[in-house]
Amino acid sequence: MWEKLTIYRQLDKKDINKIFKNFGLTLLSLLEGYIINQTSSVIKISRQVGQLEQAIFIERNTGGYTLNVSTSIKPIDFYKQHKFTMVNIVPLGEIMNNHRRTSYPLTQEWNELAVFLAARINTEVESYFEKYNSFNKIIDKRKDMEPKNFSLDNKYELLIYAAIRTKNKSLLNFYLDKKLSRTVTRISQSEYLKPNNNEIDEVAFLTKLKTLAQDGDFISIEDEIVAIHQIQR
Repeated sequence: MWEKLTIYRQLDKKDINKIFKNFGLTLLSLLEGYIINQTSSVIKISRQVGQLEQAIFIERNTGGYTLNVSTSIKPIDFYKQHKFTMVNIVPLGEIMNNHRRTSYPLTQEWNELAVFLAARINTEVESYFEKYNSFNKIIDKRKDMEPKNFSLDNKYELLIYAAIRTKNKSLLNFYLDKKLSRTVTRISQSEYLKPNNNEIDEVAFLTKLKTLAQDGDFISIEDEIVAIHQIQR
């Protein structure tokens, strides 16, 4: 068992890319109902539940020997259409109530690590995803999700969509104000290295939604979301 190991054997640097790819495929084989998207620096294992994409992101640091694991819950029609965009980012360690369990060494024991992480996904992460698997649940439990500070966790984006889909005018205006007060967004390594060619003007889009939200015009808000998707195709 990986968690019982006390000594790790370092990988040869020339083997890291191949092992990282095999690690992602092995992890996927230990899960049911997920698909994988992978680059040389990011593994994304995801599934669609209703109108939401639930995903586990494993990002490799520049040195290649450390993996950082986070979860994402993203609306399937999110206004940013990059495959590796993360929304409502929560480190695995936070879900496990052990912040040291967010980063993991990529070593010769990578297969045991895949087994360990699959077990965590099937238990702790599954329970977390179940808690927020619909927009109604997200609104009901919004106090647990709202950022305690303005860290780069992209949580207001999910709350904005939840307010739209539950047609909650007051919450939508509140979350749009919060987001527009600081529009900095955390991006994945893949987004940084290979950005979307049709990237939208996020501030202009959210400002337009804010104008419509003040009147509670949810039909026009949904039309804007559809339109932004067509631009990015």
